[in-house]
Amino acid sequence: MSNQAQNSNVKSKKIIWIIIICFFAVLSPVLGWVAFKSITNSGSFVLSDVKNEAANILKKPFSENKSESKNETETCSNLKGTSPKGINCARRNIDGVYVEPGQENFYPIAAIIENHIDAQPPSALSRANLVIEAEAEGGITRFLAVYADGSEIKEIGPIRSARPYFVDWARELSALFIHCGGSPEALVKIARENVFDLNEFYNGTYFWRGKSRPAPHNVYTSTENLNGYLENKKAGEGKYLSWQFKDDAALPEGEIGKNVKIKFKTPDYYVDWVYDRESNGYIRYLAGQMHKDADGTEITAKNVAVMYVKAEVIDDESRLKMQHIGSGKAIVCLDGKCEEGRWEKKSGSARIRFYAGDNEEFKFNAGAAWIEAVRPEREVVVE
Repeated sequence: MSNQAQNSNVKSKKIIWIIIICFFAVLSPVLGWVAFKSITNSGSFVLSDVKNEAANILKKPFSENKSESKNETETCSNLKGTSPKGINCARRNIDGVYVEPGQENFYPIAAIIENHIDAQPPSALSRANLVIEAEAEGGITRFLAVYADGSEIKEIGPIRSARPYFVDWARELSALFIHCGGSPEALVKIARENVFDLNEFYNGTYFWRGKSRPAPHNVYTSTENLNGYLENKKAGEGKYLSWQFKDDAALPEGEIGKNVKIKFKTPDYYVDWVYDRESNGYIRYLAGQMHKDADGTEITAKNVAVMYVKAEVIDDESRLKMQHIGSGKAIVCLDGKCEEGRWEKKSGSARIRFYAGDNEEFKFNAGAAWIEAVRPEREVVVE
């Protein structure tokens, strides 16, 4: 054989080996990925299945495989204030957040959470889907925190006693009303109106007393306990009317978002809601300090509504009677802007609704909402 033929033969063999090496270099990652996927899905895999799936992948254009991988990461839960595209989602009734169909209407739990200095910081206030803050005695505020997203929460509290206006705010959601005792008027209202409630005084097995704080600032519960009660009562899904919700409409570049300061009776309970452009939401400050849960989680909201509610002291304990049924002036803040309007609650069981100056109902952003029930004599500053 001539030298030229031998050289040609060697070159041919080299080319064949290069093609074989390149083929396995491409095929090996594909086989590895398919095998890993099979193992994670079923704990084992069959080689023939791997070969078939690898062949299918190689047949598809690269752009199609890339698109499929992208779709796997798109879920209802990771939509950030925008409408779903190509995904079947539903808005959650309580806060308008997009969720998987069937997850939009968990039975709501409405818990009275204390805000006394000796009860701070709270547990799981940041996890609430809706919060209403109002004064109790002595200018100390208290919260009605509503949970209706099906999340597991290991500690909620400190739970405190009921007042009539909190009872009616829970009634409008047909919620399970969580409290530890209450004023005489509140307890009578609960009995007379047949409110679906869980009172720690008579149902202690669903609560516990924390050891780090003295009574009465140490009553806690959990969603596991409360869901167990709901299951025993066969509560089913929520039975209330939703607000209207929309997608985010963040401020244009260059515009400065509006902040809200609420001066309750004493500086210990002054509240600031500071607009955060990055999240298109509001960060809560209490007495000049960032308000956080016991685990360090910041308390934030996507929507903040101030409703002016007249109130008067009715007994020696400085308990209040609030004119929380009817209508009054309101300020609604979302998307970095604040607009004056009015609130309306037609009856004890009717939902609070907020209307703009043109009588059009406000549409809220998806996410947590805080309602600040403020007496007219308290100063509210929007700047």
